[in-house]
Amino acid sequence: MTERKHSPRSRPATPQEIKAFTHPLRMRMYRILNDRGQATASMLARETGESTGQTSYHLRQLAKYGFIEEVPGEGTGRERWWRAIGFSLDEGPGAPEPEVAHTVNRWMVEKEFDTITSALAELENAGSVWHSASVLSSSTTWLTHEELEALSQELLDVVERHTDAARGRREATGPAPAHQAVREGERRARIFVSAVPVPLAPQD
Repeated sequence: MTERKHSPRSRPATPQEIKAFTHPLRMRMYRILNDRGQATASMLARETGESTGQTSYHLRQLAKYGFIEEVPGEGTGRERWWRAIGFSLDEGPGAPEPEVAHTVNRWMVEKEFDTITSALAELENAGSVWHSASVLSSSTTWLTHEELEALSQELLDVVERHTDAARGRREATGPAPAHQAVREGERRARIFVSAVPVPLAPQD
């Protein structure tokens, strides 16, 4: 498989980093940060039911291995605000062990399923403009591995183009109010890209 371009906000993680990431509480905290945009150790403690000491420790570990970063210009030494940094599983010689990669991939798919299910329930009940703006689509076709790889890269390029444009629009409007990741007219949006070969049928 040829090397793919990674977004500036999504870096290939090393096996050591991925191994450090696969702690249940760290993965849960990372997901919350990714969903909320930013949070503090106290906020994460309330949401996870853990102590602030535990969430503070695991935030430091996530930061140490490059999965999160402090939000510039916000917080103090006692109440620091954090946000997630996108990452991908490296391929080739630098790839993590298969069982570790499987843990992360399974976690990601399960969490995406939870997010999509909850979002659909909310949209069906709300009937808001966000319903018409959202999409859930599935297609199956015959492709060579070269065609599948080209499709995968193009999908990633489209996502990157739109997220870069949104980031530029946010930067042009200036900083958001203190401790508020959301701005008027915005919501966190989940874009989940999956293009995989259908599992082979069992042989008689």
